[in-house]
Amino acid sequence: MSVALSNRFQGGKALGLLKARQERRPAEINQEFLCDQKYSYEENLPEKLAAFIEKYLEFDLNSEGEIDLMSFKRTMEKLGVPKTHLEMKKMISEVAGSVSDTISY
Repeated sequence: MSVALSNRFQGGKALGLLKARQERRPAEINQEFLCDQKYSYEENLPEKLAAFIEKYLEFDLNSEGEIDLMSFKRTMEKLGVPKTHLEMKKMISEVAGSVSDTISY
């Protein structure tokens, strides 16, 4: 959360603004898919994309818009599939490539 945001707002108001900012980028990406003719054949695409956002935001535990190593690790533990630090890094690398150590939507 930015310092400016935390200084101007507190509690629920700050959390609401943070959540709105967190959800904005995935919604923009989903809109691109909805407007792309390549995916026009996909059945129930709006519902599927909404479910993807919901699941993604569950993993984004620090509400920064990206899933970092610790958020991913805690989620895997909650799911009953704990992994080692190295296994988690490998999984993130497979998804994000060697470009980043986080998973973005």
